[in-house]
Amino acid sequence: MTSSSKDEQLVQAEEQRRRLGVLQGIADHAVTCLGDGRLRWDTWLEHAGHHGRYGFTNTLLIPAQRLSATDVRSYDAWQRQGRQVRRGENGIRIISTRRRPRTVFDIEQTDGQTIAPNECTPAEGLQRLSQLAADLDFYVDRGQGWTYLGHPSRRIRIAPELDDAAAAALLAHQLAHALRPGGHIDTASAHSAAACHGVRRVMADSVAYLVLTELGLQVAHLSFPPVPQWAGTDVRADSSAAIRAVGDQIVRTSTRIRRRLAETAESSSRRPTTADARGNSLPARTAQQHPDVSTSQLHKALTDAHHFFQRNLPGSWGAHYLARRGFTPPMQEQWGIGLAPHGRQPLLRHLREQGHRDQTLIEAGLAKRKNGGELFDLFRDRVVFPLRGQAGEVVGFIGRRRDNAPGPKYLNTPETALFHKGDILFGLHEVRPQLTQSARPLLVEGPLDAIAVNTTCPESYAAVAPCGTAITTSHIEAIAAHTDLATFGLVMALDGDPAGRAAAIRAWRTLRNITGPIDAVVLPEGQDPADLLSTTRHSSVRDSLLTVTPLADLLVDERIQRFGGALEFVESRIAAAQAAAVQIAELQPDQIGRQVTRVAARTGMDPAEITALVAAAISPDPPPAAPVPAVASLPPPAPTQQAPDIRSSQDRAPSQRPSTHRRTV
Repeated sequence: MTSSSKDEQLVQAEEQRRRLGVLQGIADHAVTCLGDGRLRWDTWLEHAGHHGRYGFTNTLLIPAQRLSATDVRSYDAWQRQGRQVRRGENGIRIISTRRRPRTVFDIEQTDGQTIAPNECTPAEGLQRLSQLAADLDFYVDRGQGWTYLGHPSRRIRIAPELDDAAAAALLAHQLAHALRPGGHIDTASAHSAAACHGVRRVMADSVAYLVLTELGLQVAHLSFPPVPQWAGTDVRADSSAAIRAVGDQIVRTSTRIRRRLAETAESSSRRPTTADARGNSLPARTAQQHPDVSTSQLHKALTDAHHFFQRNLPGSWGAHYLARRGFTPPMQEQWGIGLAPHGRQPLLRHLREQGHRDQTLIEAGLAKRKNGGELFDLFRDRVVFPLRGQAGEVVGFIGRRRDNAPGPKYLNTPETALFHKGDILFGLHEVRPQLTQSARPLLVEGPLDAIAVNTTCPESYAAVAPCGTAITTSHIEAIAAHTDLATFGLVMALDGDPAGRAAAIRAWRTLRNITGPIDAVVLPEGQDPADLLSTTRHSSVRDSLLTVTPLADLLVDERIQRFGGALEFVESRIAAAQAAAVQIAELQPDQIGRQVTRVAARTGMDPAEITALVAAAISPDPPPAAPVPAVASLPPPAPTQQAPDIRSSQDRAPSQRPSTHRRTV
C-alpha cells in the first residue's frame, strides 16, 4: 500500500470519527432535553414508535434531522419495497449497530407503491398478544374458571370485566416485564398495572405503548410522569445515563415483542390457535365429539379395548419381541402393554359384543371406515401401549408394528375428544412419584425408551415420550404441574446424528423459556435408551444418560459448525461468531457469559467482540415497518449549539452524488 493510500484512509477514518461524534452530540442534546423536561417522554415515545427498530440513539437522531420523518429505510430497502428515492433528496444520518454512520431516507422522500398501515381491532390485537403469551409458555387467565396447576410466575391474570383494548394494554405491560432481562410479571393485580411503580412501571408502560402502536391500537389512556421524577434531579446523579439505559431497554424489549408478534402472525395460519378472542389460553383442538356419543361411553370403549389388548399379549409374537429386548413379563404387565391381534376386525367384533355402537368406536379412535364404507380396526398386528390422562384413565394408544412389516413404525390414536397428541406424554401419569422425589424429567423418543429409563434409572430420571410430535408448550405445562422446572430443569435424549441435532433445534423454541437447566444426553450412534435393557449394549447407553451437556452448548456449536466449517479462514470465523451470537441472544441472561467465552475460544476472537455481536443480535434491525402518521418532532438544539452539516455526497439521493456513483432512479 502506498503512502498516499494510507494517508487517504487515515483522513477517511478521521472524518468518520468526526461525523460520528457530531451525531452522538445531537443525541446527547436530546437526552438532556428529556432530562430537564423540555422534551416530553410521550413525545419521544411517538418517535420511538416510528423508528424504534434502529435503536434508542437513532430515535433521537432521526427527528432531529427531519422533523416529519415517520418511516425511514435505506435506499436499497426502499427499492425492495417498490419505491424509489426522489432525485436530489438529502439523506438522514443514523448510527449503525457497528457504530458507523449510515444513511436512510424517509418515506416522504420516495415515490412508488403504497404501503398499507399495520392495523387491527382490539380483539385481534388481544388475540395476537395472547398467542404470543402462549408461545412463551404463559397462561393467560381471564377468569374462565379452569384450574391452573402450573407455576404462579407463568400465570398472567386479567380481569374478565376489562374490555379488549384495556386487556390488550395490560397483557402488553405484563409481557414487557416478562421479556426484559431478569424481569417477572406483576401478580398483585388482575385489573391494572397499579402494583408496578417508578421506573419499572415507566419501562413496562412504554413498551406497551410501542407494542400497541405497532398493532394500530389506541394508546391515549397511557400516561407517564415527568422524566425528572424517575431519572433523578440531584446534580450528583447521572440522570442522562439513567435515561439512556431505560430508553435502550424499552426499545430492545419492544423490538423483541414486535418481532415475535410478526413471527406468530406468520405461523398462525399453519397451526391451531391456542388463544380465543377473549385472550384465554386454550390447548389446540382439532376434533369435535359427536353429539350422540357421551364422554363416559368413550372412556368405557377405550377401557374395554385396553383389556382386550392385554389379554392377547401373553404367548404372542409381541410378548416374545419385548422379552428379547429385555422387557420382562412383569414389566409388560406393570405398564399395561397389550397386543392388537391380526385378523378380520377382532377388536371391532369384541367391542360390538360388549354393546358398543360403531359411532362410539369411531369417536374413540379405535375404528375407521374404509372410503366411507366398511368399518375396520385401526390397530392391527401391533404391540399396543396405553396413553393415559391426568387421572390415569386410558385416552388412546400407541401401536408398534412388527419389524419389517408394512406401515408406519408407530401408529397413534387419531385426534379425538379425549386424546390430543400435543397435550399427552406417554409415561407422565406413571412417573409422578419419581418427579415428586426430585428425579429430573427426561424427554425420549418412544414408549420403549421411557419404560427402559424408568425401570433402570428411577432415581435420576422420570422419562416421558411425546406421541409422535415435537414437544409443545402444553407438554411443558403438564410436566410443570408435577415438578419445579425452575429448579430441576429438563433433559432431552438425542441421537448423535444430524436428525438428532435438528430435533434439538426444533425443541429449543419451546424449551428456551424454562429458567432451570436444559440439558441433553447424546446417545451413541444407532442406539437408543431402550438398549438399557439389552445384555450387550446397556453400558454405553447408561454412561451417555449419566453424562449431560447443556443444550445451549449443542445449539451454539451447531451454529459454529454450519456457518464456519473448519474455521480455517478469518471470514469463516467471523461468520461462525455472528451466527452463534444470534443463538446466544435467545438464551437466558445467566447463560450468555459462558457461551460468549466458549465462542471466543472456538473462533479465536476477543470476548469483547463476541459480546458486541450478541448485543447487536438482541436488537437487530428488523424488516422495515409500515408507515404511520407523522408526529411532533424533537425540539431543535439550543441556539448556541447549532449542529454542523454532517452530510456528505454519499448522504444524498443519487442525483447529488458524483456521476461515477449515480444510480438510475
